[in-house]
Amino acid sequence: MTVDTRRRRTLALLGASLLLPSTPALPADRVPTPRMTEGPFYPRAFPQDIDGDLTRVMGRSAVAQGTVLDVTGRIVDRTGKPMARAKLEVWQCDNLGLYHHVGDMQPAGDPDFQGYGAVSTDEEGRYAFRTIKPVPYSGRSPHIHFLVRDGSRTALVSQMFIEGGAGNEQDFLFRNLGKKAELVTMRLENAGTGLRGTFEIVV
Repeated sequence: MTVDTRRRRTLALLGASLLLPSTPALPADRVPTPRMTEGPFYPRAFPQDIDGDLTRVMGRSAVAQGTVLDVTGRIVDRTGKPMARAKLEVWQCDNLGLYHHVGDMQPAGDPDFQGYGAVSTDEEGRYAFRTIKPVPYSGRSPHIHFLVRDGSRTALVSQMFIEGGAGNEQDFLFRNLGKKAELVTMRLENAGTGLRGTFEIVV
Protein backbone atom coordinates (compact mmCIF):
# COMPACT_ATOMS: atom_id res chain seq x y z
CA MET A 1 0.00 0.00 0.00
CA THR A 2 1.45 3.35 -1.06
CA VAL A 3 1.88 6.40 1.15
CA ASP A 4 -0.50 8.32 -1.15
CA THR A 5 -3.18 5.68 -0.63
CA ARG A 6 -2.82 5.95 3.15
CA ARG A 7 -2.98 9.73 2.98
CA ARG A 8 -6.16 9.61 0.90
CA ARG A 9 -7.77 7.26 3.41
CA THR A 10 -6.89 9.52 6.34
CA LEU A 11 -8.13 12.61 4.50
CA ALA A 12 -11.38 10.84 3.65
CA LEU A 13 -11.87 9.91 7.30
CA LEU A 14 -11.22 13.46 8.46
CA GLY A 15 -13.46 14.77 5.70
CA ALA A 16 -16.31 12.67 7.04
CA SER A 17 -15.96 14.39 10.40
CA LEU A 18 -16.30 17.78 8.74
CA LEU A 19 -19.84 16.86 7.75
CA LEU A 20 -20.85 16.80 11.39
CA PRO A 21 -23.15 19.67 12.40
CA SER A 22 -21.42 22.60 14.01
CA THR A 23 -21.29 22.47 17.79
CA PRO A 24 -22.69 25.55 19.55
CA ALA A 25 -20.38 27.69 21.64
CA LEU A 26 -19.60 26.24 25.04
CA PRO A 27 -20.09 28.10 28.34
CA ALA A 28 -17.07 29.80 29.88
CA ASP A 29 -17.19 27.52 32.91
CA ARG A 30 -16.82 24.36 30.83
CA VAL A 31 -15.44 21.56 32.99
CA PRO A 32 -12.05 20.39 31.67
CA THR A 33 -11.45 16.78 30.73
CA PRO A 34 -9.85 15.06 33.74
CA ARG A 35 -6.12 14.53 33.52
CA MET A 36 -4.57 11.10 33.88
CA THR A 37 -1.04 9.78 33.87
CA GLU A 38 0.63 8.81 30.62
CA GLY A 39 1.18 5.27 31.93
CA PRO A 40 3.93 2.80 31.08
CA PHE A 41 2.75 1.99 27.55
CA TYR A 42 3.41 5.24 25.68
CA PRO A 43 5.63 4.25 22.72
CA ARG A 44 9.34 4.07 23.41
CA ALA A 45 9.94 4.05 19.66
CA PHE A 46 7.42 5.42 17.19
CA PRO A 47 6.26 3.31 14.24
CA GLN A 48 6.97 4.45 10.71
CA ASP A 49 3.24 4.58 10.10
CA ILE A 50 1.67 7.14 12.47
CA ASP A 51 -1.46 8.25 10.63
CA GLY A 52 -5.02 8.31 11.95
CA ASP A 53 -5.98 4.78 10.83
CA LEU A 54 -4.73 2.32 13.44
CA THR A 55 -6.53 -0.61 11.81
CA ARG A 56 -4.04 -0.85 8.95
CA VAL A 57 -0.26 -0.93 8.91
CA MET A 58 1.68 0.41 5.95
CA GLY A 59 3.02 -2.42 3.80
CA ARG A 60 0.49 -4.98 5.10
CA SER A 61 -2.79 -5.90 3.40
CA ALA A 62 -4.76 -7.30 6.35
CA VAL A 63 -6.97 -5.34 8.74
CA ALA A 64 -6.38 -5.39 12.49
CA GLN A 65 -8.22 -7.94 14.60
CA GLY A 66 -11.22 -6.59 16.46
CA THR A 67 -14.24 -4.37 15.77
CA VAL A 68 -13.50 -1.22 13.77
CA LEU A 69 -14.26 1.98 15.67
CA ASP A 70 -14.39 5.48 14.16
CA VAL A 71 -13.99 8.27 16.70
CA THR A 72 -14.76 11.93 15.94
CA GLY A 73 -15.00 15.01 18.11
CA ARG A 74 -13.64 18.44 18.90
CA ILE A 75 -10.87 19.82 21.08
CA VAL A 76 -11.77 23.12 22.74
CA ASP A 77 -10.52 25.24 25.61
CA ARG A 78 -12.55 26.01 28.74
CA THR A 79 -14.26 28.97 27.07
CA GLY A 80 -15.38 26.82 24.15
CA LYS A 81 -12.82 28.21 21.69
CA PRO A 82 -11.76 25.52 19.19
CA MET A 83 -8.13 24.45 19.35
CA ALA A 84 -7.15 24.64 15.69
CA ARG A 85 -4.15 22.65 14.47
CA ALA A 86 -3.72 20.87 17.79
CA LYS A 87 -2.11 17.45 17.60
CA LEU A 88 -3.98 14.49 19.06
CA GLU A 89 -1.96 11.34 19.77
CA VAL A 90 -3.77 8.09 20.57
CA TRP A 91 -2.49 4.68 21.64
CA GLN A 92 -4.08 1.52 23.01
CA CYS A 93 -3.66 -2.22 23.29
CA ASP A 94 -4.59 -4.52 20.41
CA ASN A 95 -7.41 -7.06 20.41
CA LEU A 96 -5.13 -9.46 22.31
CA GLY A 97 -4.65 -6.96 25.14
CA LEU A 98 -1.05 -6.16 24.14
CA TYR A 99 0.53 -2.75 23.58
CA HIS A 100 2.91 -2.04 20.71
CA HIS A 101 6.16 -0.05 20.46
CA VAL A 102 7.06 -0.40 24.13
CA GLY A 103 10.30 -2.34 23.66
CA ASP A 104 10.66 -5.63 25.50
CA MET A 105 7.90 -4.83 27.99
CA GLN A 106 5.36 -6.93 26.06
CA PRO A 107 5.48 -9.78 23.53
CA ALA A 108 4.53 -9.16 19.91
CA GLY A 109 0.79 -8.79 19.37
CA ASP A 110 -1.40 -8.36 16.29
CA PRO A 111 1.02 -7.33 13.50
CA ASP A 112 -1.82 -5.64 11.59
CA PHE A 113 -2.65 -3.19 14.38
CA GLN A 114 -0.76 0.09 14.33
CA GLY A 115 -1.02 0.63 18.09
CA TYR A 116 -0.31 4.37 17.93
CA GLY A 117 -1.47 7.19 15.69
CA ALA A 118 -1.65 10.97 15.47
CA VAL A 119 -3.98 13.44 13.77
CA SER A 120 -4.35 17.23 13.71
CA THR A 121 -7.50 19.26 14.29
CA ASP A 122 -8.99 21.53 11.65
CA GLU A 123 -9.86 25.21 12.12
CA GLU A 124 -12.97 24.24 14.11
CA GLY A 125 -11.02 21.98 16.44
CA ARG A 126 -12.45 18.82 14.87
CA TYR A 127 -10.55 15.55 14.68
CA ALA A 128 -11.16 11.98 13.47
CA PHE A 129 -9.33 8.69 13.79
CA ARG A 130 -10.03 5.01 13.17
CA THR A 131 -9.07 2.25 15.57
CA ILE A 132 -10.61 -0.88 17.10
CA LYS A 133 -13.03 -1.10 19.99
CA PRO A 134 -10.72 -1.28 23.03
CA VAL A 135 -10.66 -4.48 25.06
CA PRO A 136 -9.99 -5.07 28.76
CA TYR A 137 -6.78 -6.53 30.09
CA SER A 138 -5.58 -7.49 33.54
CA GLY A 139 -6.62 -4.79 36.02
CA ARG A 140 -7.99 -2.36 33.43
CA SER A 141 -11.30 -1.81 31.69
CA PRO A 142 -11.38 -0.93 27.95
CA HIS A 143 -9.80 2.47 27.23
CA ILE A 144 -7.89 4.53 24.68
CA HIS A 145 -5.00 6.72 25.83
CA PHE A 146 -4.72 10.18 24.30
CA LEU A 147 -2.44 13.19 24.48
CA VAL A 148 -3.12 16.70 23.18
CA ARG A 149 -0.23 18.88 22.03
CA ASP A 150 -0.68 22.60 21.43
CA GLY A 151 2.46 23.41 19.50
CA SER A 152 5.34 22.13 21.60
CA ARG A 153 3.26 22.18 24.79
CA THR A 154 1.61 19.06 26.20
CA ALA A 155 -1.84 20.41 26.98
CA LEU A 156 -3.52 17.27 28.28
CA VAL A 157 -2.97 13.56 28.84
CA SER A 158 -6.02 11.41 29.59
CA GLN A 159 -8.01 8.35 28.55
CA MET A 160 -11.28 7.57 26.76
CA PHE A 161 -13.47 4.92 28.39
CA ILE A 162 -16.47 3.12 26.89
CA GLU A 163 -19.95 3.58 28.33
CA GLY A 164 -20.92 0.30 29.96
CA GLY A 165 -17.39 -1.05 29.45
CA ALA A 166 -16.58 -4.33 31.13
CA GLY A 167 -14.95 -3.60 34.47
CA ASN A 168 -15.39 0.19 34.50
CA GLU A 169 -16.46 0.23 38.13
CA GLN A 170 -13.56 -1.99 39.13
CA ASP A 171 -10.97 0.02 37.20
CA PHE A 172 -9.05 2.07 39.79
CA LEU A 173 -8.59 5.11 37.53
CA PHE A 174 -12.19 5.19 36.37
CA ARG A 175 -13.51 4.59 39.90
CA ASN A 176 -11.39 7.36 41.43
CA LEU A 177 -12.90 9.93 39.07
CA GLY A 178 -16.29 9.67 40.74
CA LYS A 179 -18.89 11.81 38.96
CA LYS A 180 -16.21 13.19 36.62
CA ALA A 181 -15.98 9.74 35.00
CA GLU A 182 -18.78 10.80 32.65
CA LEU A 183 -16.38 13.36 31.16
CA VAL A 184 -14.11 10.60 29.88
CA THR A 185 -16.83 8.15 28.85
CA MET A 186 -17.82 7.62 25.22
CA ARG A 187 -21.06 6.07 23.98
CA LEU A 188 -20.68 3.77 20.98
CA GLU A 189 -23.21 3.32 18.19
CA ASN A 190 -23.47 0.82 15.36
CA ALA A 191 -22.14 2.10 12.05
CA GLY A 192 -22.46 -0.47 9.30
CA THR A 193 -19.76 -3.09 9.81
CA GLY A 194 -18.22 -1.28 12.77
CA LEU A 195 -18.87 1.22 15.55
CA ARG A 196 -18.61 4.96 15.95
CA GLY A 197 -18.28 7.29 18.90
CA THR A 198 -18.04 11.02 19.58
CA PHE A 199 -15.71 12.37 22.26
CA GLU A 200 -15.24 16.03 23.12
CA ILE A 201 -11.99 17.09 24.76
CA VAL A 202 -11.87 20.22 26.92
CA VAL A 203 -8.37 21.49 27.71
